[in-house]
Amino acid sequence: MLIPMIVIATWSVYIVGIKTSTSQIVRSGVKTEIDRAVIKMGAELRQAVSITSATAAGVTFTADTNGDGLVETIQYLWGGVAGNPLNRIDTITVPAIHSVTTAAFSYYNSSNALLGFPVTASQVKVVGIDVTASDNNETFRLRTNTEERDL
Repeated sequence: MLIPMIVIATWSVYIVGIKTSTSQIVRSGVKTEIDRAVIKMGAELRQAVSITSATAAGVTFTADTNGDGLVETIQYLWGGVAGNPLNRIDTITVPAIHSVTTAAFSYYNSSNALLGFPVTASQVKVVGIDVTASDNNETFRLRTNTEERDL
């Protein structure tokens, strides 16, 4: 009678540990995806030679991100529907962050004053992004500002 109780107790602890571990892996995956995307976006924005469009749902800019001497047009855009990705668009469209719950871009001028919409793209010196993504009931939010070096 004692052995089955020990087996059941041990098995219960094992199952709880597996569920906790899986939950942390999923959360880590969402956090890692947002971190990587925002780091890449920031690196590209710091190389921007011009901002061509600045909306609440995305930003379009030109930059020589691959060092070939030619500027590329890059756009980060969210469709505004929870669960849709935040896409990176140049010659192809690739999800930068999957399963975005909310994404909002904000823009600041050279005096670090928040610009109202509609934004005059030529006034943008700092781009702010606030993004939340979810996966399997796990949610992660990241807010950051990126100052463009060449603008």
